[in-house]
Amino acid sequence: MNQPIILLHQVQLAENLGAVARAMGNFGLKQLRLIQPKCDPDDPKAIAMAAGNERVLESASLYQSLDHAVGDLELVFATTAAERELIKEYYTPRAAIPLMSGKKVGLLFGPERTGLSNEDLSVANHIITIPVNPDFSSLNIGQAVVIILYEWYQSQTDKDTWLHLGDTKPVSQKELQNFFKLLEAELDLVNFWRVPHKKEKMWQNIRAAFLRMQPTEQEIRTLYGAIQAIKK
Repeated sequence: MNQPIILLHQVQLAENLGAVARAMGNFGLKQLRLIQPKCDPDDPKAIAMAAGNERVLESASLYQSLDHAVGDLELVFATTAAERELIKEYYTPRAAIPLMSGKKVGLLFGPERTGLSNEDLSVANHIITIPVNPDFSSLNIGQAVVIILYEWYQSQTDKDTWLHLGDTKPVSQKELQNFFKLLEAELDLVNFWRVPHKKEKMWQNIRAAFLRMQPTEQEIRTLYGAIQAIKK
């Protein structure tokens, strides 16, 4: 998927401009367009808030009109906290992401104090609104950018969870079966089952517990040591 382009219309505070640059760095975006900015990308406050991603500020493109800034884009999503008297489709960030596939997309954010006007919104194909407490719906522009880019970035990977293994690796089935043989033999020796006809079910439960844990080689070696220590 192409990277979306961030468009800031009449951004007012250097700190917010820097916060947007920082968010873009968090999610790997490089293209920033500033339309009639009210602050300077070279402002020390913006550079400080960019937290090392000031190159986005240095390479930002400046535009004198919103029409010019979106002229080469195939799809524009404008952001607003409230519904307006416009016939536009509204999307949550997550619902909007699939529509961006294969297109040159712009994400348009308005000035901090007023947000985008209806005239500004008219250049957009669709509108993104972030579901928040309706009694306090105003988001800082940096926060809004983070939320939308997070959803975009998540769409680039199929990893929702992962296991940090460090220097070890998942135990092989062969090693796990060898461990099961040792464990069962030692439990037999101490008459763990007590009621013979219950052994099959109890042993299934024990095996299922270990299989659910997906142990690593290091963990199995530790369990081997624990069993040997108990045996002694």
